[in-house]
Amino acid sequence: MNQIKSLLGIRYPVIGGPMLGVTTPEMVAAVSNSGGLGSLPIGAWRQMWREN
Repeated sequence: MNQIKSLLGIRYPVIGGPMLGVTTPEMVAAVSNSGGLGSLPIGAWRQMWREN
């Protein structure tokens, strides 16, 4: 487990799964700021970019 944490540069072995439509940038930031690995979904990036 320590090797995974060192490799990813995280404090805790928690990975926030990128779930399209559920995961928000705020959620990713909260996981990352707490020492885990936050990740954003990019499956519909173009559609989201056009809408915003």
